[in-house]
Amino acid sequence: MVTQRINEISYAIREIAAVASEVAKSGKKIYHLNIGDPVIYDFQTPAYISQALADASFAGKNYYVDSLGAPELREEISKSLIQKYKVKVSTEDILVTSGVTEAIFFLIATLLENKNEILIPGPSYPLYINYAKFFDGIPVEYELDEDNDWEPNIDDLRKKINDKTKAILICSPNNPTGVMYSEKMIKQIIDIAGEFNLPIISDEIYDQILYEKPFNSPAVLSNDVPIIGLNGFSKSHLATGWRLGYMYYYDPDNKLADLKAGIAKLARARLSASSIAQYAAIEILKNPGTHTKEMVNKLKERRDYSYTRLRKIEGITCVKPNGAFYLFPKLDFNEFKNWKDDKEFIIDLLKTTGICGVYGSGFGDYGKNHFRLTFLPKKEILETVYDLLESFLTKIH
Repeated sequence: MVTQRINEISYAIREIAAVASEVAKSGKKIYHLNIGDPVIYDFQTPAYISQALADASFAGKNYYVDSLGAPELREEISKSLIQKYKVKVSTEDILVTSGVTEAIFFLIATLLENKNEILIPGPSYPLYINYAKFFDGIPVEYELDEDNDWEPNIDDLRKKINDKTKAILICSPNNPTGVMYSEKMIKQIIDIAGEFNLPIISDEIYDQILYEKPFNSPAVLSNDVPIIGLNGFSKSHLATGWRLGYMYYYDPDNKLADLKAGIAKLARARLSASSIAQYAAIEILKNPGTHTKEMVNKLKERRDYSYTRLRKIEGITCVKPNGAFYLFPKLDFNEFKNWKDDKEFIIDLLKTTGICGVYGSGFGDYGKNHFRLTFLPKKEILETVYDLLESFLTKIH
């Protein structure tokens, strides 16, 4: 017997990977474009970062650290936020977590119960949907308008706020669309949050993976609206398996005191995030290196190629992403009547061609009729993938 809350959890990104494993047993080559993990492709953790991890262990840092995070790391994160974005956050307002995943868990657990609501972008990273339901809350999607480069529909966002709304989530650059909200749009969301006395959660894990425009930090654009920022070392610093993230509170009027205290209780209950990863992260922040810039340069070329190929396929439309490493194309089911929905399409595509993407409905209601592909693989792999995709759809068409 398992609880009902467990039965309701679904995570399309990993679930399609399980299907791919079964398909691989038949001998078919699988092209993994489903997981947003650069390290499983040709992006390797820099040697000096791996060395810092080993050095921390050999130096005896193999113990539980402060539940809120090693003080030295929190100090470096504070300095980094000031240096990069002019966000002034004290070390006391920083909490180190086991990846952004744990930060989301802490936040939702502390914010939601009794069918209270959180406003999340639609489409959305599925963990927000899962955790909201898990803690007896309701994830309410506000529309990202595909016809307007996936910018939030501000009128839709406003009308979905009610007495049960506890927070507004901004995920920019966005997963799964890969699009960063404009500065103007973020300011509008901040104004609405202030009007209704709501905090903003800002998922910033892709803040350094940008192609044309600099990152818009909500904490810089806000005066008195509290911002809870989520970030980490997984993507930009090629340390996905380390599971090291952090959250910060920009809270000039101390409106989040109860929330911070509640989250601190949860953090103490689980002891601490990885000690040696934290001490290695200090070196990352002190010496950020050139690996992120080099990765972004490679990814920009792969994005441009992938986007160009997708645009040439009849029956597919796609908005060009300006951040992260995802494309979120839309399939015209009026032209392709072979599948009842995007999940059936993705599974058929996987079994026929070996291309492993993620069905869009796994990212919420606004993801329906879409699918997500990463452009992390080398260009020659992407060439094969798009040749297979084009051939597959041409035969169906």
